[in-house]
Amino acid sequence: MLRIGSIILRERQRLNITQETLATHCQVTKASVSKWENGQSYPDITLLPKLAAYFDITVDELISYQQEVSKQTIQELYNDFSQKFGKESFSRVFQEVENQVKTHYHHPSLLLQMSILMLNHYHLAEDSAIILDKITQWLERIRQVSDDVWVLRQVNSLLANVALMQENPQKTLELLDGVIQPSIGDEVVLATAYEQVGNTEEATRAIQVMMYQSILQIVGSSPIYLRLTTSNRDAFNETIRRIDGLIDLYELKKLHPNMCVQFYVSVAQAAATEQNRELLYNYLTKYVDVCVHDLWPIALRGDAYFNLLEDWLEQLDLGKNALRNDALIKQSIIELMDAPFFEPYQEDKEMRNLKKKLHWGLEDK
Repeated sequence: MLRIGSIILRERQRLNITQETLATHCQVTKASVSKWENGQSYPDITLLPKLAAYFDITVDELISYQQEVSKQTIQELYNDFSQKFGKESFSRVFQEVENQVKTHYHHPSLLLQMSILMLNHYHLAEDSAIILDKITQWLERIRQVSDDVWVLRQVNSLLANVALMQENPQKTLELLDGVIQPSIGDEVVLATAYEQVGNTEEATRAIQVMMYQSILQIVGSSPIYLRLTTSNRDAFNETIRRIDGLIDLYELKKLHPNMCVQFYVSVAQAAATEQNRELLYNYLTKYVDVCVHDLWPIALRGDAYFNLLEDWLEQLDLGKNALRNDALIKQSIIELMDAPFFEPYQEDKEMRNLKKKLHWGLEDK
């Protein structure tokens, strides 16, 4: 939609001039300016360059055309492109993505989700550095057009991740400077408020969401903690024991199997480096079992304990669906067994049997 009326009002107020002054400059009536600003009419097309020059902005900025895109449409676009990345050439699909971005360059939500889409698929490009640069450009654009605090926080986090992928940790540190702060705990306050007004279900949902996210953060951060404690055997082993305990206690193999997969791989990688075959095959076996029996269909979900998550999960920007095409996910699952850190073990009988089990188990998924 056209936002020219609000742009004229904003710029007029910025220059601290009256409607009558602007009307005189444009050789129209004060009533005409008032109608522009109230959205009751638009300036004649011949006046656009004069108005833009007067405000020292471009005609494009003055018109500020914005085509509204619904959350559902963005989800459908994401899912459609995700499927195409598994079937068509990267360059062709990326061109379609880029065309959508150009069409909706004023739409922060679409730009954000297309950035996430490309972060999940940039490795398919012949020159991934170009794609990372393009993602950075889109994220910086969101900073220009959005004033949504939550969106801007996500943008900052994504920019920090892109910087890491570009091997620029210093930029990541600059972007995330000061983010380690005490938790405010708004969820507890929200739940208490719901409880006080008698809405027990919403109070319970708020606490469930907080607990769910907290558990996933603990398990999700464990691979990094394992890497940091490899030289401290007691801390390393205790981390494994505690994360295994959380996985069992909260039945995460069913609730969030992808999080378990990441943990099992990190333990197996550390074991491979330490040449600890017993630990290696223990956790590679867990990896294969989860991938074959628990991962599919890939979607965020609740369970009998977290029974009020469904509405919240549906409200997520991309819904509950997987962020990548199933075929690409299967490919990455299989390729992980051939990762460089597992190279010395490829001829082991245990490794060959696990790879066969994985191949056979994924065929019907």
